[in-house]
Parts: sequence; structure tokens; C-alpha cells
Amino acid sequence: MGTVSTILKLFSISLGMCLSTMIVEGPKNASVLLGSDAAFNCTLLNPWSVIIWVMNDTPVLTVVPQGPIIAGPQFGQRSYTTSDKFISELIIRTVKNNATVRCSIQTDSQQAYLFVQVAGTVYFENNISTVVTNHSIDIVCKANGWNPPPTITWTVNQTAVDSKLYTSIFQPAPDHLFNATSTLNLTLSADAEVRCLANIEELPQPRTAELHITVKPHKYGLFDFAASQDRTWLIAAIVVPIIGFILLLILIVIIVMCCIKRNKHSESSYQNELRKISKGKSFEATGNDPKISGLDNFGMSTESVHDYQRTPSPSPHQVDKWSWSKSNGTLETPTVPASNHGSQNAVINQYVDMPPYPRKTRHVTAV
Repeated sequence: MGTVSTILKLFSISLGMCLSTMIVEGPKNASVLLGSDAAFNCTLLNPWSVIIWVMNDTPVLTVVPQGPIIAGPQFGQRSYTTSDKFISELIIRTVKNNATVRCSIQTDSQQAYLFVQVAGTVYFENNISTVVTNHSIDIVCKANGWNPPPTITWTVNQTAVDSKLYTSIFQPAPDHLFNATSTLNLTLSADAEVRCLANIEELPQPRTAELHITVKPHKYGLFDFAASQDRTWLIAAIVVPIIGFILLLILIVIIVMCCIKRNKHSESSYQNELRKISKGKSFEATGNDPKISGLDNFGMSTESVHDYQRTPSPSPHQVDKWSWSKSNGTLETPTVPASNHGSQNAVINQYVDMPPYPRKTRHVTAV
């Protein structure tokens, strides 16, 4: 069986060579939308004997002078005959994937490529309906699930937008598809109809997304500021006073802290001076003066004999109690008779300054 087919094949080749059969024009590359039909033509010189169409290395159509032999319902054929040429057309219905298509005869073979294009969806990422007069905004358009990557264009009120005003970014997606993101920077002074258009070669008309934008003036308090004014001035008018207030507050806090610290230092110095004065008075009151150091009797002075007066005493060993003078805080010794002036031992009538704190009554005897 194999030998017979080989012999028939060699016979056909020899017959074709003898008849000078050749492909005048082979199939051309084709691009079609997913799900649509594709057609390829192969033109031969007369006479011819057999034409075989192969898709992805699999025969799908065989054409002989008696008629076509079709491999399946997805494929079809048409033929056209002139005086010296024969045109065979292969039809592929509802294409789904890219493929290679080859037209073969006994002495020649030519190949073409089938490209399947996919038209995806187009929509706006943000649904903007109202903007401020002369206020710059960004409008984002999405085109997902395309193959090849689509061409993105914009129109405003049916007028094409300069390509410098928008940017488009393409990213690969699953199943050999592509996603596109296009951003248009727009400043409007009146109501407008904005369109985003995505297109590929085999799409009869671009797919579009429409957006109707209403423009309104922006009012701030009693004034209606035109959006043509730079927003930077508005930001500066708000931020600068806030920063100035914060700096002033910090300065006030620093000044208050310095004053508090200074008052504490002054109060501390004043208290230290008071302590020194109090200690000095304590030393003077308790007899800790260097001039009288070493004496246990605090009521007696050793400066001069004229600091005190001697009065006669009836008895050298008899002494009355000191009397307290409330007017000047001193102690006064009682007066004794003058007959004892010659005695060596006398009671001293002495006035002793006593501190008001603490008030103590002491008996002092001078010898």
C-alpha cells in the first residue's frame, strides 16, 4: 500500500513537471477578529492536477479538477477560473487562534500566517460629571483584553486631542492579551463631551467610551476666584498663617519658660540670703560671737567693766531673780544696798539683750 502511494505521488510530480504547473501567487498573511472568517487565495497556471491546503501541518482541503475534498465543517472553498489561471480560495470559519496556512502543489508550496485579533473593552476608571472652571483634571481610560495592543485616542466635543496631552501605558495580560491605560490631562472652561477611542487594524470602527462633563464656577466665601489663578496662592494663603501662628506659639512658650526659670533663681537667691541672716542672728543670740567664745554664761559680757554697774549686796551669795522687762526684752538684776560697795563679790546690775525667740529666763551671777 505504501509502495503504491509512493508510486502515485512520483507519477503526479512527474506529470506536473511535464505540464509545467506552478504557483503564480500564493496566499498572503491575514489578520481577522476573533470569531470571524478568514480567506486565503492560491493562484495557479493552467493546467493543474491537484491543490492541497495545509493548516498547522494538517491537510484541511484538497482540490482536484473533479471537485474539492473538505476535511471538516470549519473549512470551505471557492474557485475561480480564467483562460490561463485557476484561483483556489480556502475559507476558515470562526477562527480562534493564530495559525500557519500553506498552499501546496506537486512542484511548489507557499505559506502565509493567520493572525487573530481580539477587541476588548473600553471604559473610564473614574466617572467625572462635574468640574470647576479652568481647573486641571486627569481622566483615566481603561482598555482591557486586546490583541494586539490597541491604539488609544481622545476627542473633546468631536475634536481630536493633541497626543501631548495624554499618555498611554500597555501591559501584558493572560491568554496573550494586552491591557492599556490612557490618562488625559484636561482643563475645561465650558461643558464638554469627552471620548476615549480604542482601535485595532481589523476592527471596523473604534470602540469608544463617552463622558459628559459639566463645568461650574468655584466660589470661596464672598469671592468667585477664577480657576485660571494658580492654586499655589490659595495653598500659600492657608499654610503660611498656620506656620506663623505655630512659630509665635513656640516663641511664647520659650519666653514663659525662661521667666519661670529666672523667678525660681531669684527666689532661691533671696531664700539663701534670708537663711544667712537668720544664721547670723542665731549666732549672735546664742553667744557664738568670736569675742565671747568660750563663755558659758551667755548673760555676761567681757568687753569692759563699764558695761555693767555694781550695786551693794547684803550678802555675796544672795541673789534675787531677774526681772523681765517687756518693753525691750531685757533682764534686769535687782538693786541691792550701797553698804556693800566695798565687797569684792557684788551682784551686777546688768541689762542683757535677749532675743525674742525663744524667750528664756536665766539666773546670772557675776563674780
